[in-house]
Amino acid sequence: MSCCSSSPFDRLPAELIYHLLEYLDISTIFISFRHVCKRFYTIVNSHDRYHVDMRLISKSDFDHLCRLISPANVLSLILSDDFNTPYQIQTFLSRFALQQCCQLHSLTLIKINESNLFTLLVHLSKCTLKSLTIECFAWDTFTHTVRLLLSSIIVKSKLEYLHLNISYRDLDAFACSPLPTTLKCLHLEHCTFQEYCMILRHSINLQKLSLTKCLMSNLDGSMYQPPDDICPVHFRTLSFGACFIRMKELCILLSCTPSVEYLKVIIWTDSCDSVINGNEWEKFIKNKLINLQRFEFFFDDLTQVTTDSLDLQTYVKPFETPFWLKNHRWYVTCDYIKSLAGIRLYSLPICNPMFMYYTNSSKISLSTLPTSEKDHVEITQYVNNISLNLNETLERGGDKASKKSSESALFRRLECLSVNFDGRHPYTSLSSLRTLIDLSSVVRLTIQLLVHNFAQKTSLSDYLSAILREASNIHTLKLTYIHSEESLHSTQSLCTLIPHTVQHLQISISNFKEMKMILEQVPQLFSVTFYSSDISNYCEDIEQWLKMKRSRSLCRHGLRCIQIWLGNCHDHDQSRPRTRRLFGRFHRRSPPS
Repeated sequence: MSCCSSSPFDRLPAELIYHLLEYLDISTIFISFRHVCKRFYTIVNSHDRYHVDMRLISKSDFDHLCRLISPANVLSLILSDDFNTPYQIQTFLSRFALQQCCQLHSLTLIKINESNLFTLLVHLSKCTLKSLTIECFAWDTFTHTVRLLLSSIIVKSKLEYLHLNISYRDLDAFACSPLPTTLKCLHLEHCTFQEYCMILRHSINLQKLSLTKCLMSNLDGSMYQPPDDICPVHFRTLSFGACFIRMKELCILLSCTPSVEYLKVIIWTDSCDSVINGNEWEKFIKNKLINLQRFEFFFDDLTQVTTDSLDLQTYVKPFETPFWLKNHRWYVTCDYIKSLAGIRLYSLPICNPMFMYYTNSSKISLSTLPTSEKDHVEITQYVNNISLNLNETLERGGDKASKKSSESALFRRLECLSVNFDGRHPYTSLSSLRTLIDLSSVVRLTIQLLVHNFAQKTSLSDYLSAILREASNIHTLKLTYIHSEESLHSTQSLCTLIPHTVQHLQISISNFKEMKMILEQVPQLFSVTFYSSDISNYCEDIEQWLKMKRSRSLCRHGLRCIQIWLGNCHDHDQSRPRTRRLFGRFHRRSPPS
């Protein structure tokens, strides 16, 4: 730590330093920034408005921060029990009581189990939260006691933002307890149509609602009849899907929100329904959604269509009326996917954040987007996760926008990329891949190798190495491949390719030797998940090894996997630098959306 009184840092305005803290993650603040000089040390210790995000943190940094941070100085807190940080919430609760976070305004709990949720809920009523996010694993269900407690706390709160990633069965208590009137933004996974109407009726300040699925019919097949006027006066934004729903039911659902200005729907449908028909949507919007300014949709038709009966013009023509093209400038694209014999029709820009990319040779497409508009519409700006096959040729010659591909890739804002290939030549050329994806934007990469004896595939190894060099900002990598008698050599070869930026690794293995070798060859890891159908045979060995080599590690056994939040690396702790590079670690916190 610098102690020189003439340090240029002493002349920086305090307001600027506090502003900088808003752009640094909590680990960098306490483990690097705090040690730059005495003034920074004092400011960090006295600052009382910290936003603590523990999602991707190392176990050693987590332990260190728990000793340094005063919970009374925390404004927002994100805790996660996901693959990268198993048992984090339980560990946090063993060190702090939630009521110590007396300034806490925002709480996010990711993949929380029922036991930890109950512990937190008991003390949650003492917090003046404005934002609450609770996400559990898809297979988890909560007991009646926890549901009642959760409902009671939500009702009595003054929440403005609420995100509940739970099934409609866990919302039983809401039937007799309306949501807080202060609520402005709500996300629910499932609910019934009656609960949907109740939410609209009681949440008088609700502005935005996101809902994955709504069960329209009662158990006896009847449908709830809503009162005439239930839409909140300030309600403007509705996102619905992805799910299967008929146009008739969807119209009933949307008729409850005539004031909506932004509508997004992701729907699975079939040829028996009119949800994919532009004429039906035009009539409905004109009659029921007269304030609608922005309409985004993604329709997947599950009906198989043969090429003999294929006529994309019948899908696109209803979207070529003045209502779509001139009044609103709402453009669409219709794809026929040859391998699936299926149709997908979507608005532009693409509103589905998870997108399966098909090459021009594997699909037939038709769009209403005029050539003159192609340079002005960034059609992939909302896509952050795509999947593709690297054995296919990624030609974009049919897309005139590709003339600028050398300057700007088609997918420029990707965070997650999943690729697979079977090792057959030719691979997608790197130049073609660059025209499709800005690899530097990718932070999570999944690679599925459908090959045997990877160590003997020199060209494949060189190809993967080149891709990983281009994807220079990856922090999470998942590798799965076919194991054989030579899999130890294949695993060793793969380890040499893993970039130093990778902190979280998920990888398939076939024995304990591979597990140990991975941990020894990739020492920078914060977490690792090993996949194997025989994983139970190796758990005891790896846990014993961790006690000797990576103390304070936490292990969680899953279905055919073991998830490890890695503790201190004994062989590398002493050489690990105390401070970190500050530049490049600035970020802007995203507000709840």
